[in-house]
Amino acid sequence: MTSAPQPTNAPSGHTSDAPATRTPWTGALAGLSLLWLVATLVSVRRGLGPLAEFDPMAAARAAVALPSVTIASLVAGVAVGLATVTLVTRRAAGRRPALRYGVGAGTGALLGGAVAAAIAVGYSELPSRPMICAAIVATAGVGGLLAAAPPPVTVAAGVLGSLGVFLVGLAVALFDGDLLALFGAGETHASILTASAWVAFVSSLSAGLVAGFLAYTYLRRYGDTPRWPQFLVAGAAPGVLVLIAEALTRLGGAQLFQLVSEAAADETYLQYLAAARLNRALIVLFAGALVAIFLLGRSLPPSEETSEEHDEDSPQEPGPSTGA
Repeated sequence: MTSAPQPTNAPSGHTSDAPATRTPWTGALAGLSLLWLVATLVSVRRGLGPLAEFDPMAAARAAVALPSVTIASLVAGVAVGLATVTLVTRRAAGRRPALRYGVGAGTGALLGGAVAAAIAVGYSELPSRPMICAAIVATAGVGGLLAAAPPPVTVAAGVLGSLGVFLVGLAVALFDGDLLALFGAGETHASILTASAWVAFVSSLSAGLVAGFLAYTYLRRYGDTPRWPQFLVAGAAPGVLVLIAEALTRLGGAQLFQLVSEAAADETYLQYLAAARLNRALIVLFAGALVAIFLLGRSLPPSEETSEEHDEDSPQEPGPSTGA
């Protein structure tokens, strides 16, 4: 007789060339990211308007709006690339890492090309237009490349956290006046600057908390025995994406920023906005990572050693006494 084969338990965290975890809602994440990208482009279009001639004021407004287009393109590139890679990996031939990264990067670049084409057609007088369009294509391509990184469930959790950051930013924009009044903005410039700093800090911290919570919830629900580094990466991913987008924005928009910076007031304002974006990215990064790790720690059962120590420290009930 031959004994039945015994099931083997693969070690936790073991990965192969094929993704071992299911990644649900990738289509919904891609759709929401595309919706946010389109909304961002429409908002920028309304802010700049149809421009037959690009005046210095319009150039300044374009420089202020460029970072929002870049980060939206990056997150959309990750989300759409992830959805495409997930479809490809359903076939055995699509599980090869080289093919996954190629499909992800190609999908992101195609999306970036569509955004760049819209910018090129809609803003024919935009200074340094080729550099900006190339930066948008590269940004979305980098997003698609990141989408192919294993495990996909961690990437999806990071995308969900980024969407949460977007929603917090939208809420802050809608209630900006009320928030400034809440933090003591008055008629003086000093009070307005102080209130703006507090609004920026609280909104960044709130965005990080939301990002960490959403990333943890998605991984906890759909991850296949994820380990703590996955929660750390997923919680920090929204802040990391903002940092990547900021770097690509400064590269692609260097000529535009240089043009706007010829005016001293505009240069100071752009430097202030760049520093604010960097601070926001770092706060979101660390807050998201810490929240995800904290929630993971709260959800873990006590270890066996802790349970044994608790049992030893607890008073023992006396047994029933026996008479002679």
